[in-house]
Amino acid sequence: MTVAVLGLLAERARHVYDMRLEMRERGHDHTLKIKNASFYDVLPRLVGAGLITEGETVRDGGRPERTVYHITQTGSARLRDWLRELLAGPEGDTSGFTVALMFMFALPRTEVIALLERRAEQMEQHVDEMDEALNAAARNGVGPVFLADHAFPLALRRAELDWLRAFTTRLRDPATHWPTPSPRSSSPRRKTPSK
Repeated sequence: MTVAVLGLLAERARHVYDMRLEMRERGHDHTLKIKNASFYDVLPRLVGAGLITEGETVRDGGRPERTVYHITQTGSARLRDWLRELLAGPEGDTSGFTVALMFMFALPRTEVIALLERRAEQMEQHVDEMDEALNAAARNGVGPVFLADHAFPLALRRAELDWLRAFTTRLRDPATHWPTPSPRSSSPRRKTPSK
């Protein structure tokens, strides 16, 4: 949840409703399964840790006022560190990796490519080792029924390796849009007049 909030705020300043709406539009809510209350639980902790700040309040029509949050320099640095860690490994951690993919644009494109290449190299080595072990077991007479619990994860890792290679190639294409985060951009809605 923390990475998601920081990732959304790395794009631009937002209030909670805007964060929820953006996640829903991108389909992130299906992956992260975030409840509305989760935002209100995590925001005070992030403010307290100095990762985000509360900004202006905004009002849309007759809706209640909403507080806009901004990511701090510390929050941006922490987000980038977490993304680096999650994109490069640990191998087999697909949930953290998926979240990192959602917000990878907070890092420079070239760095993301390098991190994904490193992950692919590690994955390839692991696939080769697993493949060799399965072949050795089969040569020793172990039947496929008893190797299925190893063969299935191997198939998943091969698929991830293929995806990593294809996606990295796509990222190298200059035609692939790379968003530029702007942490102190204007708020998503118009400001209410000061009282």
